[in-house]
Amino acid sequence: MESQRAKQLLEKYLNGTCSHQEKIIFESWYNNEVKNREDKPGTVDFIEQQTKIYNRLPKPTSTKTIAFKWASSIAAAIALIILGLYFFKNNDTVKPVNTNTPTYANDVAPGSNKAVLTLANGKTINLNDTKSGIVIKGSQLTYDDGTAIQNLNIKANPISTITTPRGGQYNVELPDGTTVALNAASTLKFPSTFSGLVTRTVELTGEGYFQVAKDKQHPFIVKSADQQIEVLGTHFNVSSYADETHIKTTLVEGSVKVTSNGKTQLLKPNQQSIATAKGISIRDVDTEEAIAWKNGLFIFDNEPLESVLRKVARWYNVEIVYTNGIPNNTFIGSVSRFDQVSKVLNVLESTGSVHFKIEGRRITVLK
Repeated sequence: MESQRAKQLLEKYLNGTCSHQEKIIFESWYNNEVKNREDKPGTVDFIEQQTKIYNRLPKPTSTKTIAFKWASSIAAAIALIILGLYFFKNNDTVKPVNTNTPTYANDVAPGSNKAVLTLANGKTINLNDTKSGIVIKGSQLTYDDGTAIQNLNIKANPISTITTPRGGQYNVELPDGTTVALNAASTLKFPSTFSGLVTRTVELTGEGYFQVAKDKQHPFIVKSADQQIEVLGTHFNVSSYADETHIKTTLVEGSVKVTSNGKTQLLKPNQQSIATAKGISIRDVDTEEAIAWKNGLFIFDNEPLESVLRKVARWYNVEIVYTNGIPNNTFIGSVSRFDQVSKVLNVLESTGSVHFKIEGRRITVLK
């Protein structure tokens, strides 16, 4: 962990202001890295603070902890934690970090900026993978760095669609200034202009993070499968994949009204709705987990292996095959989305509870 980041987390940890995920990360980093390192962070008075930290650490529980380092760069030079953590709930023994990377027949690169824009007249545009998003303003269609895409009269095409493949992500700024970050295997349908419309309605499949421009006269509506979200101006994440049994809507800021199968719930910040065929349930959450993908991370909080690997499959565009059923393991921690898939699998294998084989774009779960 970078010394400055370590110092910041140390200060937040000691004064009790760190988030749930920061608490997990710091405690695991401390337990697995700092105590065994000779090169203590230069900006942290390690010896002086050691007793204070130790007294705040939770007593050993039925958790086996494995940590691994990762490094990556994120757009806009956002400084992220340089330590990914992985926890396997098994027994009260702490297993040392396995630093030996298993050998695989081949490796798979992480996803990147990929998307296809389809206009209402059927014209398709393969968006530039060196750009991160598109902007729609009036009749102008540009990338988010101002580069023109094509000289198009998009007003003549009322409904457009942007689709990210498995292994892709992309951003779009809609005509009203609303921005949407699309995760892998997602589709957003939207009008080329909201002018003259009573509501600003879009349709989403997959996952998207919305930052909705405020307009009290024209509510913003997101339709996903059997769910509808109505907002005036807010930040929220929607996960609505066909291979999941539910739709998750996580509110970061503002308020939203979620309607599904005839039932409506109001969400407050730091709440998440889970919509299924049986109804809608609400729970309090740490929003960092829901939007981690947008910030270049996987964050798991007591998440089953099958769910973890579905996310891996979408982002790395791989097939997951189970040879002996699905292991009943749950995981807590964070993993970089910018490493090769072997790095992620190595962390999972470090528990000794599961093993993998990579053949082309197929990952076989051996145990």
